Amino acid sequence: MISSDDIGALAQGMTSRFVGLLWSEEDMRRLLGGLGWQWAGEPGASARAVTGLRGQDGRLVPVGPVERAWAPLQEYLELVVPLSRPAPDARAQAEEFRRAADAVRTVLGDATYVGSHGSTEPYGRREGRPLWGSPFLRWRHERVTLELRAGTAGPELVLQPSEPWESWYAQGGQGFVGVLEDSGASLEHPRWELADGWDTLKVSIGAFLRTLPAVTLATGISHNLSLYGQVGDDAPIMFDIVCEDRLYLGYCEYLVQEAARGENAAKLGWTPRELLPTGHIRPENDGKPPWRIDAGGLGDVKAAEMAALIVRTAQAAGVTEATGLTIGEEGTYRRPYNLHFAGIPLRTG
Repeated sequence: MISSDDIGALAQGMTSRFVGLLWSEEDMRRLLGGLGWQWAGEPGASARAVTGLRGQDGRLVPVGPVERAWAPLQEYLELVVPLSRPAPDARAQAEEFRRAADAVRTVLGDATYVGSHGSTEPYGRREGRPLWGSPFLRWRHERVTLELRAGTAGPELVLQPSEPWESWYAQGGQGFVGVLEDSGASLEHPRWELADGWDTLKVSIGAFLRTLPAVTLATGISHNLSLYGQVGDDAPIMFDIVCEDRLYLGYCEYLVQEAARGENAAKLGWTPRELLPTGHIRPENDGKPPWRIDAGGLGDVKAAEMAALIVRTAQAAGVTEATGLTIGEEGTYRRPYNLHFAGIPLRTG
């Protein structure tokens, strides 16, 4: 296994080399030579980078048809260096990703972007998406970006031109992304349509919740997200989604209809917050709603069940349509990141 010190040195080495504008084969050969590595492969195709590191060799990924719209000038899109192959279970993968993330942070500081890709890989590719989660951290250095991402077998360091991914994400990203405050970087929220019905919203929320504890452990970014519900002329806070080491959903019955209050809230599936262990959520993340449910931990989130609970409670509370739920703006900042939840098709406000 590559040590944390070696991961840090590798990150520094990959980001300190000049890469030409076109990411041509000549540029790639020069990059590998500067790193003390060797090219192995046919021109114009995927090639191996013989690194001499413990583990697998790296690979050079050419720009394919699906990426060409976003990378019109480049010949190659990525230099991918696998770091390790931990056990395939969610906890082992997330913990190894976190080890690599901490090693890179030690030498490069906080990542410019952090998040999770959601149900697709960049550019809409679906192959190779880890089932436990798709976390990423991206350190932007002007025209080049070093990404730490979850590969199918373990964490990978990936050197890329900056513009293709950023252009794609602004139009087609899913999951969520955090942008480092005061970094000078920007990344537009993808222009999603709002949920066209309760079923669409249920699927989207379930997909977001399913991997959240694993992604939280992997990235080190916890969540405290509020959902407000439009009930008549009022829009009270209705739900909170808190994820530290476990995922908890809270429900506040203020200003909702009788069908979602008191005993009726219990019938919908909620349990009193007092039944959970004291200190299950850090005080700064605990808004102390009257109802809260333990939604599961890493690898065992009851995602579909929890998404259905949110939807049926909102309907019983008097929210007449899916677009009547809104993401609270206060949940879009988790020091030191401003967060955008592209995978949840709701307004933020």
